[in-house]
Amino acid sequence: MIRQYCRYCRWLVTGNGIYCTKRNREYSEQYAKSTNNCGDFELNVIDAFGENLRGYQPREPKPEVDDRQITFEDMGEM
Repeated sequence: MIRQYCRYCRWLVTGNGIYCTKRNREYSEQYAKSTNNCGDFELNVIDAFGENLRGYQPREPKPEVDDRQITFEDMGEM
């Protein structure tokens, strides 16, 4: 699952304020740049604020790490 930001949503309009056309609400710049769990989110790779010229770049998933603690039984006899 990708992290959602209003700034990368197709419904966000900026200019004379920050407005969600889907929900008909204004938001603060801080809210639009923070992660959220909006059910109406639709990815738009272009940053609505024009600050990230490369657009949305998803991170590579981190490899899973086996973080089990080693026990004496795992070590065997020394």
